[in-house]
Amino acid sequence: MKKIFTLLVISASLVSCQDYLDVIPKGKFIPQTLQDFEELSSNPSYASTGNATLERLSDGIYLSDAQVNSSINTSNSKTYMWAPEFYLNTENDNGWNPMYNNIYNANIILEHIPNFSAEPQDRVNVVKGDALCNRAFAYSNLILLYAPVYNPQTAAQDLGVPLLTVPDLESKPSRATIKEVYDLILRDLQEAIPLLPLEAKNVYRNNQTGAKAMLARVHLQMGNYSEALRLANEVLQVKSTLVDYNTFSFVTPAKPHSGITNKPKPEADPEAFAYRITNSGTILTGSCISPDLLSIIDKKDLRFKFGWSNLEFNGTPTKEPYPVYLRSELNYNIGVPEMMLIAAECYARSGKTSEALTLLNNLRKKRFAPADYKLLTATAAEDALKLVINERRIELFGRGQRWLDMKRLDKDQLFAQTYKRANTGADYTLEKGSLKFVQQIPAKVLLMNTNMVPNPR
Repeated sequence: MKKIFTLLVISASLVSCQDYLDVIPKGKFIPQTLQDFEELSSNPSYASTGNATLERLSDGIYLSDAQVNSSINTSNSKTYMWAPEFYLNTENDNGWNPMYNNIYNANIILEHIPNFSAEPQDRVNVVKGDALCNRAFAYSNLILLYAPVYNPQTAAQDLGVPLLTVPDLESKPSRATIKEVYDLILRDLQEAIPLLPLEAKNVYRNNQTGAKAMLARVHLQMGNYSEALRLANEVLQVKSTLVDYNTFSFVTPAKPHSGITNKPKPEADPEAFAYRITNSGTILTGSCISPDLLSIIDKKDLRFKFGWSNLEFNGTPTKEPYPVYLRSELNYNIGVPEMMLIAAECYARSGKTSEALTLLNNLRKKRFAPADYKLLTATAAEDALKLVINERRIELFGRGQRWLDMKRLDKDQLFAQTYKRANTGADYTLEKGSLKFVQQIPAKVLLMNTNMVPNPR
């Protein structure tokens, strides 16, 4: 795998005026053999380019005024401030560039894979399935950042992102519609599933269950709740493993930041269907839990105990107004808890309160000490749905999902709200219905490609 990974690193500096998408072109090594394409299709870049700035956009964190001001002109602070734009026209967008790089490489594979018809079909199928799955994952991230929420009434007109299915760096593409982008995502995943193995060789390769879990996530984002429920239940039939937080303990209790014993690393996560991390795993370091998120977490919840602390790294009491995040590698895996929460939301939205609560309570049993665990109850589906959304906020914190929930729930009358940071030195507010829920197309891309229409501001 080393030579393919080196290709991507070397080529990172080869940006020319023709790269209208600001995509990284091919480097000096050109894949030729089936093994080359196998390595390219399972490159770590596909799994490790999760957009860490999503955590700064989330309403679950608090940064002090001093922290915000220390990087006021960077995307780290601009995202927290919910600024109209995050990047200058001289900067690369961390949500755009890595995804289009992955799409470019996936398209190289899909263009050349028909040339290997004489090779063992099972090997060829897996390479193709991996490429399709990786391309779908990249587009699912792009469409959620740079386009409005999927609306079946307007999706055929709403602008999405440029849709590339061949490795062409010379074109000046315009933006496809949201419908066209989602059609490709669904088609890629549906085609990939039967090509993929039940179990992948390693965490950098895709499998059938992981692709179905990804498809369930996409259908939830589109509001296709019956299909999301079907797929979530289907993958939970294959695996329903939950990590018991009662097995965790601090390496040094007096210094909680020193580490947590028995907490699995993302690459060895028994809950995972698909391995995904971010290349900026320290982005939450020094942040605090927001008072809003703090208000909905039971202080006996082990996710709170092992997630935040009133002590600093040296063990002294924090001077921050809220508990400090315990540094750990961000885990963007698509896993069992997320599928349980997808199913629970779909049940609640269809009026099946009992089924939704059963899933929530089964998850929470592994997140509380037995003496502290209490059943959640609700008499109405609407109340059950509110419990599900709260549970998503807690369980999926630091997994790149809250901003996307904030965006889709802004179109839901039950959850739409104005968000406001707790900072006192400045007013950081995201109004209900704000255009800023849609991230701006990178200024660098707009500068190089006049066919690219910016998002309204």
